[in-house]
Amino acid sequence: MAQFKPDPERSLEDIVETLSRELSDRYRDAEDEVIRQVAIRAARDMELAGQLPTDTVAGGLTVAERRRQNRIMAELLAHRARALRELQTIAVGIADRLRAEDNARRILFTAATEGEAAAAAQLGFAQRQPVASIPFIGGSAAVSSTTMTATSSQAVAMLVLSLDSRLENLAERITRYPRDAYQRIVSIYTPGTLLGLTTSKQQQARIVQRFLAEGITGFVDRGGRRWTIGAYAEMAGRTSVARAFNDAGVWRMQQSGINLGTIVGSLDACKRCAPWIGKIVSLDGTTGDLELPHATRKETVVVHIDGTLEQARSQGWGHPNCRDKVVAYQPGLTIPQAGFQYDREAEQERQEQRRLEREIRSAKRREVSAMNEADRRRAAADVADAQREMRGFIEKTGRKRQSIREQLHFADG
Repeated sequence: MAQFKPDPERSLEDIVETLSRELSDRYRDAEDEVIRQVAIRAARDMELAGQLPTDTVAGGLTVAERRRQNRIMAELLAHRARALRELQTIAVGIADRLRAEDNARRILFTAATEGEAAAAAQLGFAQRQPVASIPFIGGSAAVSSTTMTATSSQAVAMLVLSLDSRLENLAERITRYPRDAYQRIVSIYTPGTLLGLTTSKQQQARIVQRFLAEGITGFVDRGGRRWTIGAYAEMAGRTSVARAFNDAGVWRMQQSGINLGTIVGSLDACKRCAPWIGKIVSLDGTTGDLELPHATRKETVVVHIDGTLEQARSQGWGHPNCRDKVVAYQPGLTIPQAGFQYDREAEQERQEQRRLEREIRSAKRREVSAMNEADRRRAAADVADAQREMRGFIEKTGRKRQSIREQLHFADG
């Protein structure tokens, strides 16, 4: 288990990646476990179904063949009834364990504590703040340079409720999936088997492999996008962690009398976020031009406010998976990333890298879920081809390769 120690110098991107990956790993592990349990029972089901007599002659099945068919059918039906009961019990147990971990509260209070610590450090008084122990998801208590106050805690609690609601939907999907998936797999080949019209066992196994390789799908967000369990958990975690970090930091700034901030983002920022990067935003709703005391000299300066933080959010900034952060702005000082311009090519390169990562993960999942050696070799060749394409892309663009995103435990979407 990764250990996470709050550090005011740690980047928001690092915090988001670490915490959201911890969350998505929980749900990816749960997904892998239920799929494995389904696969074990489906393999036995296919084995029994494959023993049913299917060769017919003019007179139909012989007496011995019919007796054998009846015996296998009885065993098959008993296996299916037992498998459905077992899968339901396993799924409920896994979902209950996820709920008991209280993941939403742990990661968001950790993120908020980091946000306050980062803001405090930037404002130059982190050392004067009391020390508090903040438990990290799955790990021991860590030490923070700032204490969450009641007001700040209430704000984070609202985010916790929102993330909890999302994760509860995933837990319910995990509970339903094993039975639904098992019955779906049975339906793939059972009608043909009973009619004596089955496709080859290899083709049946390939269909089952593709189905299992999809993971637990069927979850649709309010935007109409379909997600796997791990992908949705990671997206929800990234979004909520970034919001908790920024909100706690903004709260700390306001407690210090600072109501102006500026947005800092990545060079490959998306089209929605780019217009706000390097802009001055008000944290208290103030708009227009203000004459304010210079931060370091005995004079005043006119500060142009480009908009409020809520206006930025309403226009798309801070969207799901956004990595931008709000930092304090002090009148008269340099604005980080002033004059930032949207780089369409950089965004397209980032999207292409994400696509190649999905291709690699998809091929790896086909490899590990293969039902026979021929399919496994074919999938392994696909993995090698996808990785070769990624190497060529990295060499051409100079982007940093993120191997962690190519591993199976990273969420697919």
